[in-house]
Amino acid sequence: MEFNDIIDRYGDLVYKIAFLYTGTASDSDDIFQETFLKLLSYKGEFRDDEHIKAWLIRVTVNFCKMHHRSAYSRYKAELDENIPANTADDALLRQSVTGAVMKLTEKYRVPVLLFYYYGYSCEEIGKILKISHAAVRTRLKRARNSLKTELEEVWNNE
Repeated sequence: MEFNDIIDRYGDLVYKIAFLYTGTASDSDDIFQETFLKLLSYKGEFRDDEHIKAWLIRVTVNFCKMHHRSAYSRYKAELDENIPANTADDALLRQSVTGAVMKLTEKYRVPVLLFYYYGYSCEEIGKILKISHAAVRTRLKRARNSLKTELEEVWNNE
């Protein structure tokens, strides 16, 4: 598969994962670029399309974790550029499932994304995140409980 075809096929996936980790468009752009630059310099062979996809996800997650540990990430001022303050759209966004998922911590948000949005099994997610499949199931359960609580609060306040 050609490099441009890989970007066309998996670019959105890489960007969405980066955005879910970082929460900002600019950091997601940087991680997207680093991931595909890493692909350009990769000397190994891919068995099939699923191998390429899994490799890109793993590299993206690794870059996100490195970004999170960086001094830049630890000491930057937080500006919530994704949720508009005091607007009618803000209430609608808080009510949406996607908005609630975005509020989850990274530890729970990523397994939810991979399981529900991209259809990976617990075993596959465990391999990608380098944790046991039992830990994946636990994180998914805790994330569901957190989402249930969050959404019940929003819906009960209406």
